[in-house]
Amino acid sequence: MVRFRGLHIVAGIAAMGVAAALGIIMGLNNTAVFTSSCVVFVAVSLWVQSRVAKFRTRLQGLPQPLRDGVSLERTVERTTERPAERPAEQLPSGEGNAA
Repeated sequence: MVRFRGLHIVAGIAAMGVAAALGIIMGLNNTAVFTSSCVVFVAVSLWVQSRVAKFRTRLQGLPQPLRDGVSLERTVERTTERPAERPAEQLPSGEGNAA
């Protein structure tokens, strides 16, 4: 059995159709209907893709992504060095072709 990987595209197209029908019912012009349908397509397809990825990650037993930024705070503390705090060997020398 082959896994279908285009579920987010199908969901986006379905949402695009619903948004187009609602736009026509509301009396929007063609440009507004098309624009709103495209925005809905992108939003729904990205949302469905993230949900499917989370579900597949849980099924495969892979490590879960970080939540609530707990571990991210520790990495931010490590990477927020100021250039003046670095040793002289690491400071830019001012030479080179950069403008």
